[in-house]
Amino acid sequence: MALSQKDIEKYRQLLEDKRAQIEKQVVGLRKKIKKSLDEDRVFERNSGDPDSDFITESSEIEKDEMLVHQLESAIEQIDDAIEAINEGYYGICQKCGNSIDKGRLNTIPWAKYCYTCQVELEDVEKGVA
Repeated sequence: MALSQKDIEKYRQLLEDKRAQIEKQVVGLRKKIKKSLDEDRVFERNSGDPDSDFITESSEIEKDEMLVHQLESAIEQIDDAIEAINEGYYGICQKCGNSIDKGRLNTIPWAKYCYTCQVELEDVEKGVA
C-alpha cells in the first residue's frame, strides 16, 4: 500500500526531528570527548605520568567515540530516507520493491527494507542463510 502525502509529510517531520535530536547528542559527546582529552593532557603534564589512572577515562572516551560513530551512521540513514522522500521512493523496499509496512516505518522511519528482506539480509550477514 502506497503512502499518502500526509503520511509522507509525517515521516519527513519525524525524520527531521530525530536527525536534530541525534545531532545534539553528537555535539554533546564530541564536547565531552574533547574535554576528557584536554583533562588527560593537563593531568599528564602536571603529574609527569602518561600511564596514570586514566585507563578508565580512556575506555570511556573509546565508548563515546564508538557511540558518535553509531550516531553518525544513523544520521546518514536518516539523510538517505529524507532523500528517498524527495525522490519519491520512500516507504518502498529497496530489495523487493514492495511497500514497507507503516508499523515498521513508525518504529524505524529510516528503514530501507521491508521486514522480510531485512531479516534475510541479517541472516546473510550472520552467515545463517
